Amino acid sequence: MHVESPGLATDLALLELQGSIIRDRGDHLVIRTPDNPTFWWGNFLLLERAVPAAEIPGWIERFEQEFPGAHHQTFGFTDSVSDYSGWREQGFDVECDVALTAAKVPTWMPLDEGEISIRHFAERRDWRQAAELGASDAPIGELEARLVFEERRAAAQKALVDDGRGAWFGAFVGERLVAKLGIVRLGTRARYQDVVTHHGYRRRGIAARLVRVAGEWALTDPDVRELVIVAAEGGPAISLYERLGFEESSRHIGVERALAPET
Repeated sequence: MHVESPGLATDLALLELQGSIIRDRGDHLVIRTPDNPTFWWGNFLLLERAVPAAEIPGWIERFEQEFPGAHHQTFGFTDSVSDYSGWREQGFDVECDVALTAAKVPTWMPLDEGEISIRHFAERRDWRQAAELGASDAPIGELEARLVFEERRAAAQKALVDDGRGAWFGAFVGERLVAKLGIVRLGTRARYQDVVTHHGYRRRGIAARLVRVAGEWALTDPDVRELVIVAAEGGPAISLYERLGFEESSRHIGVERALAPET
């Protein structure tokens, strides 16, 4: 199965770098992340196109066969224009992601700096704070499980940095991390990852500055000719990225639902 979308193609490349296993079944891909089984979008099926509503139960059964015991069900689709209402009727959330690309360093935008400093992640505590920031929006009852997931993800991201493939940047107030993002070089492309800003520090230009700094780092490699970033359709991030010089390249669909744990 061939994947053309820059967003999905870099998703898959990143997952493989972080230990995921991808199996091509012809009409779909099976993506599995053994080291992080609770990672919904590291353990999913990717299809080329939408399926008729009558076929959805069969695909759900196929997911259950591939991921027995999973507490989630997730499917991705390269086709963004078809009707996905059948999945909603089965209790799935349906989301459209937009991939945007740029061929040059993102535009410089002002930052309300104050006491904020921007730097690479350099110490173990930076990664610990990254996991905590990633879990900061989790409901109280889900915080512990979310933190475990974020710690596993931070460990995989740190491995990319240690290998020289990626860089993670943070905005700090003193020693406290208030925003973060990463970028990973993938041949001729570099993909942004993990853009998170603490709710108390939004709308101050921090994310824009991090995107700029990370893009500068990625493009110091002469092989990198395209920057790729992905955002949810209709979200505020898209207009920010467009102001920074990114243009829409493609769209893709994800459907997901949580399963009640067995009692």
